[in-house]
This record gives sequence, structure tokens and C-alpha cells, in this order.
Amino acid sequence: MSLLALHSACLGHRGRAVLNDVNFKVSSDDWHIFHGANGAGKSTFLRSLIGLLPLVSGRRETASDLRLASLPQAASLDAIFPVTVADVVGMGLWHGRKLFQRQTAADCDQVAAQLKRVGLEAHQGRLFAEMSGGQKQRVLLARAMCAQPQVLILDEPTTALDTASRAQFDQSLHELHASGTALVIATHEHEGWPEDSTHWVIEAGRVRDE
Repeated sequence: MSLLALHSACLGHRGRAVLNDVNFKVSSDDWHIFHGANGAGKSTFLRSLIGLLPLVSGRRETASDLRLASLPQAASLDAIFPVTVADVVGMGLWHGRKLFQRQTAADCDQVAAQLKRVGLEAHQGRLFAEMSGGQKQRVLLARAMCAQPQVLILDEPTTALDTASRAQFDQSLHELHASGTALVIATHEHEGWPEDSTHWVIEAGRVRDE
């Protein structure tokens, strides 16, 4: 079943297309990997797929009540804002709730469980701003997993990870995919992805399968 799709879509900014005639769909068991040089349009594609950028033309289609989460290329939280690791992960529970609603004991257990999945269970009380770049990516992955998404979209998620952190991150992605989440990832890295993942290339204003 298709969860998210673009049909004959032109993607870009302020009415000017960067990518043309894009046809793409995400189903429940998919793992899509997108490659392309800097400036080729990978982030434009992902932001359009998420719905953050309006389409220049064409159609974006989503399943009813789709649970969609994304992992941005860089943390968007102000480093001065004093939020803890647990606070950031708990943001993944906000969908459909009132802002600042108090967390329940079950919520706290969920936050702890997702941090354990990414190997950061001992850092719940640390300030997010104090974490390394790789640790921040793993915290943001835990936040996304708290949302229990049907589709997770990731922009260059492994760039700041060392070898050990990459292994932990990959394991978390495999577990998430095995639980039924479809993954869409933009990356410069060609190695380390599952054999059954589908690879795409973004270049010269087009999106094509590799």
C-alpha cells in the first residue's frame, strides 16, 4: 500500500523548479536511499516529500492519518536553550497532544526505551547542547522513533557519526524498519545499506533509479 507519493511533480523554491517530473512512492516495507552531489536537490526533494515545501506543480498524496517523522540534516534547537536529552526525545510524543502536556510514567518509559535503542540511556539528564554531533543525531533518531512513524525521512543522518556510532545507528534503523517503518534516506555514502534497499540518483534536475 502506498503511504506517500509524488505524481508528475516539479519541486523547487518560490515557483522555480529544481527537480522536474518526479514520480515516487513509499510503501510500508520500503527502504529508499537517495544519492547526489551537494546542490543537486536532495534536501529539496526531502522537504517537498515531507510537505515543508509546496510543489511547483504536480501532486503530493498521503495515506489517511499518515504518521510521518523526519530527521533533519542538522539540529535546529538553539544551543543556548536549556533542554535535556530526555526533553528532546520526549518531543516525539507531542503528536496530537496539547503543548506542554505533562508526561505520564508510560511516556517516561518510552523515552528511556528509545534512548536505550540508540545507546544513550545513560545521558537522559544531560543538556542536548553538550552532546557531540554524532550523539545529537542519535538523540534525534530516538525522538523520531518515539513518534512511531509509518514513514521516517532522514537527511544525511550518518555524516557526523564515528564507526561505533554508525554501527549503533544502523542497528536502530534496521530495528525500526523491521517493526514496519518505511525509510527514505538522502546520503553521500554508498556503503553499509541493506542489499534489498532501493537506490536513486538525483542529478541534472531529475530523480532516477540507480
